[in-house]
Amino acid sequence: MSGCTVKHDLLKKLQAAKGEIAAYLALRKAKGYMSVSESEQLRTRLLDVCHRSRDAAFVLQASLLDDEKDDFRHAVEACSSAAVCLMSGRKDCPQYIAVDAAKLETSLMQLTRSLNALAERDKAIEA
Repeated sequence: MSGCTVKHDLLKKLQAAKGEIAAYLALRKAKGYMSVSESEQLRTRLLDVCHRSRDAAFVLQASLLDDEKDDFRHAVEACSSAAVCLMSGRKDCPQYIAVDAAKLETSLMQLTRSLNALAERDKAIEA
């Protein structure tokens, strides 16, 4: 795949991850807890994004500007941080987990900042 295709694919996956984290966080704040299976499913999807990023790193390194590389790295780090946060929740019972909403929100904000920076850069290039 070309660098542009890999970049576009990873960007779409990061945006989807952002939406999933935001939805999970909203439910977590409303309920105060989440089921272990919901946390595991989101964690698996976030780690999949991280693995895909690692697999595409060679192509991305060759085709991105330094600022874009940093923004992608920060976005993937935010996904990784959110996945770790989902592993470290307090289990009140075998079926439910109380994930630290503040840490998850910090990861979401970092991911949002990185995606916004990438979007602004793309708009500037198109103009």
